Amino acid sequence: MAGKIKGFLNSPQGRDSLLTYLTEALSMLGMILTYRLAAQVSKQDLDLYVIVRRTVSFVFPVLIMGAMVGLTRFVAMSREPAQQRGYLRGALTWVLPLGALTMFLAVVFAKPLAWVIFGSEASAGLVPPLGLMIVGISLHGVAYGFLRGKKSMVAANAVQLFVLAVGPCAAFVLWDDMRTVLWATGIAWVGVPMLSLVPALVAPRKRKMRRERSELLRYGLPRVPGDIALGALLTVPGYVALRTHGLDVSGEVGFGATLLNLAAAAFSPVALLLLPAAAGRLAAGDHAGLEKSIARMTWMILAASVALTVGFELLAEPLLLIYLGPSGASYLPMARIIFIGALPFAFFNGMRSVLDAYFHTPRNGMNLMAAFGLLLVGSVIHLAVPTPWYTMGVVLVISMCWLGWATWRDVRYVRSELRRLAVRGPGQLRLVVLIPDRADGSTFAASEAQARSLALSGCEVSLFHLESRTSITKLWKARRKFKKLLREQRPDAVHVHFGSVAALFGVLTSTVPVIVTFMGDDLNRKGLAGLARPWMGGLFSQLSAFFAAGIICSDESVREHLWWRQSEALVLPFGEDGKANTGETLAYLREVALHKGANELAEG
Repeated sequence: MAGKIKGFLNSPQGRDSLLTYLTEALSMLGMILTYRLAAQVSKQDLDLYVIVRRTVSFVFPVLIMGAMVGLTRFVAMSREPAQQRGYLRGALTWVLPLGALTMFLAVVFAKPLAWVIFGSEASAGLVPPLGLMIVGISLHGVAYGFLRGKKSMVAANAVQLFVLAVGPCAAFVLWDDMRTVLWATGIAWVGVPMLSLVPALVAPRKRKMRRERSELLRYGLPRVPGDIALGALLTVPGYVALRTHGLDVSGEVGFGATLLNLAAAAFSPVALLLLPAAAGRLAAGDHAGLEKSIARMTWMILAASVALTVGFELLAEPLLLIYLGPSGASYLPMARIIFIGALPFAFFNGMRSVLDAYFHTPRNGMNLMAAFGLLLVGSVIHLAVPTPWYTMGVVLVISMCWLGWATWRDVRYVRSELRRLAVRGPGQLRLVVLIPDRADGSTFAASEAQARSLALSGCEVSLFHLESRTSITKLWKARRKFKKLLREQRPDAVHVHFGSVAALFGVLTSTVPVIVTFMGDDLNRKGLAGLARPWMGGLFSQLSAFFAAGIICSDESVREHLWWRQSEALVLPFGEDGKANTGETLAYLREVALHKGANELAEG
């Protein structure tokens, strides 16, 4: 055993793991010290700083739009340095303009924003530096995601340590005015990430970045609501408590949420290392090895989170008194309530990378939105009905418990899928073909013929007929039927014939990659009668093209009507008998479905 441990630590992967764990531990200690330094100034300053940090966590996902996770995933799956830099530049094309807009709003609307965030316009001076901190943490997310993806772990960990620990602590050591502290922190958060990116940004641009930017947006945009929901879960309870019980209770709720965040941060190294490793193993087809790694991590994280939760509940009073001094007694009751949610939240934080790597759809985002929905219901009740001071703490714990259970459920599903993929033959493909017609219809006879041709070529094919595209009731019933088919058949991909409602239905409903074949008037709507119907159908087609995992066009004139991704779309006519280009179509479907398209298609 000792030999295995020594061998692992001597390997590049072992050194990266050890360095990452060490960095996360030091970062967590730095964050703890930051709050201790704020408490030394006064309880009011600590309450304000807690609200500032929670607001930063709440807002910055809007700027970064999923780029942190997306950069790690796509850069790790890329082989060419030029393509990796293309992903970085693509992310900055929206992060920098949105950052400038954030600063503009923070300066111009400082007073109303101060009333919303801090409960008083007297704190308006804190809003502009708060805006700079939001911009800085967004740039940190870009830099950290990029460096992790290209496996520059020393640089990534250095940036992480400075931004999360050294910068904020140094600001409190050098100054005791909260406004100055926030300005100094924001400047450090902007400067360090940008310096780390200089070598990549000054390198010659050898290729356009449109494709990389498009891939990042398609991957990141659906995850933005979930990222916002995650920030809101830890921030909104404090805002609600501010309106019902004042700044003191708001700060206590916010501090309890911060303790949750610190507890979850102990498991961040697992997520940080697991995402690029999982993405790489999926691309390489190592399903059995990935399943075993996930199984080990699952039980390790569960055991550690149980021990952490029990330990804090037993030692909360001396820990907080040592940590915050006399002020710690004020935070103790709420902290004990909220920390019950540490177990499920830590499990979510440790295992979320598994779902980010496996699902094309934002599975974590959907779980977070549902948990946030529970929180909103509790918040409305608390605002409408007089309830005790601890109500928002209880509501937060309930939301976290649901989030942890949903993550456990989805990780079990991923493991079962990996076991299934590990035992089947190489190159096998299980496909659901979605056709927008009645089962006895003849409009899409060529599409059904292509499905039969794919089946004869070794693909397992199931047909699903979307019989109505105009009735909301029938579409909802079809959604339930389609979801049931996906659970039973467990396909690798969904192939939708025709765009418009059918393609959007597939993209929004499917949990597996969706490939859309566009045929003509689903993109070129000029010949269709009416006003709203042609416009809406075309919009649905373009939205589907943006979020689809793959695009096929029946001829070159169809591809020319795409608003985006024209260079990625393949022209593969299937003919009146549905048998043309069967081999090429099957090869493309396989590449997209089995997570191999990112590298192989780029090379082609």
